Amino acid sequence: MDKLELTKGQIILLELEDECVIGEVLHIGAKKSFVRLKNVRDFQSNVPISGNQDYYSSEIRTVKIIQDSTLDESSGPEQKDGSSTSITRLNLEDIQDIYDRIDNHIFVFQTDIKYHDAIKYLRTQRLLAIGMEGVEGGRHSTSPSLLSIATPERIYVFDVMWMNVPKDLRAILGDPKVRRVAHNARLVEDVLRHRYQAPLGKCFDTLVAHISTTNDYDDQHELSIQECLAKYLNLPSNFFDSSIKFNNRPLKESQRKAAAKNVAFLLALQDYLVHEVMLEPFYHSCRQYGASLAGDDEHLVSVMKLSKGRNEDLHDIERFRLNVRGEGEDDDEVDEVDD
Repeated sequence: MDKLELTKGQIILLELEDECVIGEVLHIGAKKSFVRLKNVRDFQSNVPISGNQDYYSSEIRTVKIIQDSTLDESSGPEQKDGSSTSITRLNLEDIQDIYDRIDNHIFVFQTDIKYHDAIKYLRTQRLLAIGMEGVEGGRHSTSPSLLSIATPERIYVFDVMWMNVPKDLRAILGDPKVRRVAHNARLVEDVLRHRYQAPLGKCFDTLVAHISTTNDYDDQHELSIQECLAKYLNLPSNFFDSSIKFNNRPLKESQRKAAAKNVAFLLALQDYLVHEVMLEPFYHSCRQYGASLAGDDEHLVSVMKLSKGRNEDLHDIERFRLNVRGEGEDDDEVDEVDD
């Protein structure tokens, strides 16, 4: 933390060796030897930690700034290893909203009134995040455990080990009118199709989006959802609790919340991948066209441009390309997307 420029009042995330905490900077120690935080919460469980807490430079792995109106993301301070202090791409309100949904998740383990209320609600939704626990082996998994579904307002965790995947739920998972988001969806698809006869409908896969836009893949290592969130949303790399398992019953609240957490950030990740990565060249063209008339100070020129049939700025719009390129390729070598 030698070169770290923190200021009082910032909301920060500290990634430590075995935990991750969020809090407000109260004091910076002499020679920046430690930072004191108030209103501290454990970022893995969202459980408050009472009292002010001191964290020493030697135990801090990374610092993520959540809220600081005075800091520009492009010129963040540096850490002692030379890397820039990151600013999370989710603000404090977004993070708190997501954690509220995790804390208030709805656990369904039988086809009772709670299940039917869930189905009634999910039928009104057109965007769902999907995740499953215990499916690392696909259809060969010993015991698929939980099916989690997140919407922008709620998270449901269905105990498919006990209740299977009922017909109503199968219909929602395959509804062609619904858009879905998942990470490494081939495992979920394989289990749903072959263990529950519930093929998954159209799905945006965040792992595929990462590989498609970076050409960065390793068949020996599939980027996890946690690694994707660290890469794209600048969240800490250890804010999931990897020690939690889902095959014992009855389930503890910590297990149910962990399953909810695994899908809670997927919609925000998809939004970032689509609008800040994949469509960045398209938005660049939109910005250029949007300023093509307003940016011209000559009144007469603007009159001419507004004449019928004289919108020559339309001809300057570049055919956008998805932000996809192979190793060593230049922008001009990437295939254009036809209209």
